[in-house]
Amino acid sequence: MKATKRCPLTPFALIQLAISMALFAGLSPLAWSAENTRQASAHHYSISQGSLDKVLNDFALKAGIDLSINASLTAGKRSNGVQGTYSINSALTRILAGTGLIVQAQNGSYTIKAKQVGDVTNIPTITVESSRQSGYGRDEIGYDDVYDKNTSTTYMGKVEIERYKGTTPSDLLQGIAGVFSGEARNSGALDLNIRGIQGPGRVPVIIDGTEQALTVWRGYNGATNRNYIDPNLIGSIQIHKGATNERDVNSGVGGAMVVTTLQPADIIEEGEDFGIELKVEGSSNAVDERVPDLHTGELATNVAGYPANAVAPFNDLTLRVTPKSKSGNDLNPLNGNDYSYRLAAAKTLDKFDFLAAYAYRERGNYFSGNNNSDYYSSSVTDAKEFRDRIRALAGLWQPGDEVHNTSSKMASWLLKSSWHITDDQKLSLNYRHSDSTYGEIMPSRIVSSDAAGEVQWPLSEVTSKAYNIDYSYKPVDNKWLDLQSTLWYTDTESDTYTSGGFPNQQRIDNGTPIDGLLVDGAAVNSTNTRAGLTISNKMNLSSKLDLTVGGHFQREKLSSADDYEFTKTIPFHSFPRAGRRQEWDGNFDLAWQTTNRLTINGGMTYSSYWAFDDFLDKHNDFTQFNLTHYQLSYSTFTPYTTAELQANQVVRDNFIAQLELFIALAPDAATKNLYETLLAAYKSNPILLGSSTHNNSAGNWYPDADGNYDLSTNPCSNGDLSDVPDISSCIGLPQTKSEPQKAKKQKDHGWVPHLTAAYEFTEHSRGYFKYAETLRYPSMFESTIGFSANTRAFSLKPEHAYNWEIGYVHDLTQWLPDAEYADIKLTYYQNLTKNVIERDTNFTFNNIDEQKIKGIELDFRYDSGRFFTQLGVNYTLQNEICDKDSAAQLSVTGLLHSIKNPIPTCFEYGFPSGYQLVQATPKLSANWSVGGRFFKRKLELGSRFTYYKEYENDDLDWYLDHIFTTGNPGYRYTFNTAYSWDEVIIMDAYARYNINDELIVELSGSNLSDQYYVDPATRSAMAAPGRTLKLSLTARF
Repeated sequence: MKATKRCPLTPFALIQLAISMALFAGLSPLAWSAENTRQASAHHYSISQGSLDKVLNDFALKAGIDLSINASLTAGKRSNGVQGTYSINSALTRILAGTGLIVQAQNGSYTIKAKQVGDVTNIPTITVESSRQSGYGRDEIGYDDVYDKNTSTTYMGKVEIERYKGTTPSDLLQGIAGVFSGEARNSGALDLNIRGIQGPGRVPVIIDGTEQALTVWRGYNGATNRNYIDPNLIGSIQIHKGATNERDVNSGVGGAMVVTTLQPADIIEEGEDFGIELKVEGSSNAVDERVPDLHTGELATNVAGYPANAVAPFNDLTLRVTPKSKSGNDLNPLNGNDYSYRLAAAKTLDKFDFLAAYAYRERGNYFSGNNNSDYYSSSVTDAKEFRDRIRALAGLWQPGDEVHNTSSKMASWLLKSSWHITDDQKLSLNYRHSDSTYGEIMPSRIVSSDAAGEVQWPLSEVTSKAYNIDYSYKPVDNKWLDLQSTLWYTDTESDTYTSGGFPNQQRIDNGTPIDGLLVDGAAVNSTNTRAGLTISNKMNLSSKLDLTVGGHFQREKLSSADDYEFTKTIPFHSFPRAGRRQEWDGNFDLAWQTTNRLTINGGMTYSSYWAFDDFLDKHNDFTQFNLTHYQLSYSTFTPYTTAELQANQVVRDNFIAQLELFIALAPDAATKNLYETLLAAYKSNPILLGSSTHNNSAGNWYPDADGNYDLSTNPCSNGDLSDVPDISSCIGLPQTKSEPQKAKKQKDHGWVPHLTAAYEFTEHSRGYFKYAETLRYPSMFESTIGFSANTRAFSLKPEHAYNWEIGYVHDLTQWLPDAEYADIKLTYYQNLTKNVIERDTNFTFNNIDEQKIKGIELDFRYDSGRFFTQLGVNYTLQNEICDKDSAAQLSVTGLLHSIKNPIPTCFEYGFPSGYQLVQATPKLSANWSVGGRFFKRKLELGSRFTYYKEYENDDLDWYLDHIFTTGNPGYRYTFNTAYSWDEVIIMDAYARYNINDELIVELSGSNLSDQYYVDPATRSAMAAPGRTLKLSLTARF
């Protein structure tokens, strides 16, 4: 990995530069002219409510525009009018709210048209069509879509994104109820979790129509699906909660996140054709990371602090750095330890648009919060608490201390160009490039060290590139053609510390060091490329019927520059995954406006995929131990003779030696502690524990034709041994067979339907029902072999999701006529996914029976112009995984115990040792925003409160109460243990002031009460950032 250097610019210097440039622009004749143009393009309107004809005529006269109106379309309709300062497009958007009409802008004139009937999940109630829509207009429609679309969405506009982008990319999602990011603080990326659904392909992140997610192995703590994204380049975010058939959105079983990067309209003021924006920021609560030098190529015996003869150097003293504590200066947002800037320029011509943007951010390690750490300050004393290291987190990282491995540096470019071939035809070419350097550490390496809070690893590096070509053609007078297409390509090169090894490590051959030299065993390289095409066309078959046809195609390739022959000599190092995967689908949707009140649309999707493991294809000699069956045995109390007891001394000595070896090779502290407890107990009373029983064979336990096990066929559980007296235990030992692994093409296909119906009860209220099925095929990660994630002898089936949702929406302005917005939406959702792909107790991917999720969600907003508030609440009624095979295989370590205490076939969130268990989210999450605008809207003050209910899992608590302890039979629980979190309320606030039309200054604070907390769905024992202040300045000229 390359050494990093800090940029010589400081936040203070950048702010000085921005002010100087803005003042210069403000004094120039060009700026004076621009100001006059802006005043001409945005006016204050005071158009009272009334008939739609009258409101539109009054507005046309006031705005001085040519407005064509068909009286037959507007007859009998009413409008709430418009109050406030708006552009023409924005004002018309408000006037037409709830009318079912749209406005089309062409050559400076405007035409009111009937909205073409379409998929009710695709058409917003208001559509302002313009070849160059303003960024504000786009955001206004996006926020309206939360209530106008007959599906669940959340929207964030440019201003909100920049205000709440936070410390790490995961903070973008903090204020969205029911949406989270897994591994929020230990990845430098987003791992989207929507309503409890998470993982590769389940909730894709789509950036300008492209995808570039990477699934990264996290050792015994599962895997994360990483989406590397630079918040400084984002113009808007729309999150679809649940599977959707939105046009051109490649949704997964849990939904999708659609990101649009900056557009020329985000930079250029209305009425202008050129604009430059410089945004600079400085944040507090960070300190320069201190990365230790590695000792690659040095003899282990010559490195002071390196543990002698260590196969697994958990306590490598050369990687320890004493954390710094927060001081008063760390509340200064201009101290230079966290700063960013973005320079963007855009130009529009008669036929062309151009945009270029460069963004840079550099941040050191952050400090954790100081307050309310009691939940995380427990003393770990018993086996149950020991597995949840979060409860002792404050002992690893003292509240208010630096949290190692959390630094970040990102530099990004964005280039965009558009050719408006005609008024209804456009071709766009876009390029995006990001270089990211960030801190991370394997989760199991945190808790395994004797001084976990002091371990600082080297920094990971990721370079991502994205290219896309967009083409759209929508002739005004052609009802058969409304074409949209995107051709795209992404290339992601990563050098990350996620291999499973250690930064300083010796290569081993048969348990003996090869040459005694240290290598970097923690780094792993991968290259992921994807090429795709999205295309759709919408046809107006009649005045009441539309047909939309479309499809998606994606080809993915994963490779690595790592040498397998070299890496296989490094203990715990993962295999260099390599493979290819292809998926495509075709779909159609019929939208039928049956009456003025009822709209129905439905359709079908056909999809197909294949995947191929290039690593296995290249290494024909690769073998894998596959589980064939379990060998069952039971023990009975039978007194031994003196001779037998003496002979057992040899067995006893061998058993002690074996336990000592297990202690030396333990992958983490939890496992090591378990073996040490067993050894101490055995030494203190060896005859009681192992010398007075006889072992007897109970036969073999085989799976069914699909590779699944059932306790009804197990003699230890089904009553076959009920007549045997004095049985003390019954266990199943996995029997494996070493088999050569041959690469084979995995493939599958299928059809799924969707249906939506929406009914307008009144002019202000409506309800809808949405049903959608989705297929999710095995991902690249699940289709290729890797350490602790073996391929299955039986083919994996695609996940099949059956999702339905009922919603009620009400426009409250009928009772609050002075409100600019007043809406409420209540949703009930139910998601059933069959054949969920999960990792089982034998580290093999498997299909489990089903996942059932149910919940309710509330969205509310109110804006009077002066006062505004917004509320989002998500309550999960059910989230459980059901699978007989998982329950059966978990029982093998305590089959006799399972007779009286059977493992349930349904577990909340997921079964112990599986990936799903660590994707748990709060049962109740809520966010409330409130604020006001003052001094003719020059000053805006606001705050946001985010609430998470504490982690609860009664099924896991029951299982932990029945795990094996000394003298008590029970089950085992070692790998992929779930981390909990405490109840927390996070308070954020901001003050935004428009100094003039060129300068905006904003002061914001996150976690203002300085809470010590952990993010939900984390896989690492790492505290979240404490109180952070951010000062930003935006200069536009």
